[in-house]
Amino acid sequence: MKLSQQQLNLFSDFGFLVFRQLLSPEEMEVYSREFNAGLDSWIDGGKHDGKSRHYASLMEEHSPFISSLADDHRFADVAEQLLGKDVLAIAVDGNYHVSDTLWHPDTGSLDYTAVKFCIYPDPLNGSNGALRVIPGSHRDPFHSQISRDSETSYNLAQAEVPSYIFESRPGDVLVFNVALWHAAFGGNNSRRQGVVVYYEDPDTPEAAAAIQEQMRGNHRAFAQKGRPMYGPYWRSVDDVRHQRWLRRLAELDSLETH
Repeated sequence: MKLSQQQLNLFSDFGFLVFRQLLSPEEMEVYSREFNAGLDSWIDGGKHDGKSRHYASLMEEHSPFISSLADDHRFADVAEQLLGKDVLAIAVDGNYHVSDTLWHPDTGSLDYTAVKFCIYPDPLNGSNGALRVIPGSHRDPFHSQISRDSETSYNLAQAEVPSYIFESRPGDVLVFNVALWHAAFGGNNSRRQGVVVYYEDPDTPEAAAAIQEQMRGNHRAFAQKGRPMYGPYWRSVDDVRHQRWLRRLAELDSLETH
């Protein structure tokens, strides 16, 4: 999947791109089925209670199609084009979100770059939990100027902060720079979101250190769930690029929990 120069410009300047119907209806049927099976396998009792956010890896045998999306050219090749270099597939996760998700970026450092693809198995709009992004907020100085306290800083409710609303139907995919500020409002207590995340393959000490710090946090989150971030199924994928990702993460001391 080859991106146009206009798409690359749009992503560079605004921090996100939208791909309508990137996944077919047939693929989304499989995605929806595997999503539930994969997330529920991490829950005691096998069913989300809707009381708090639940997230889990979808890189296991319960979700082979979803896991394979990290290797899919529609995702991996696009990530490489957006970042302009080799990437590392970091996560294929799923979330049952509960209520609102307030404004935040997905990284605490601008020393490395990364992208997140978001996939929603259910139709969403501005009133029921569609993702919102603040265009251009992935770069300083704008990134650091944004306040989490919108009422004090702007006299605006969180949902009133100016943004782009990703209204979607199953099969649509949004990809954004993880430094982009984003949020969601009005969702129900089991709003489904799937993600595929890639980090740059770092070529500076600063980027490597930032990724190592982020990965330590990622591993801690999974350790609290009692499972490794990268299990046997993910490690066994017989693909040249996939195995390079694993080797590179090992070189960065970021493949295992510490």
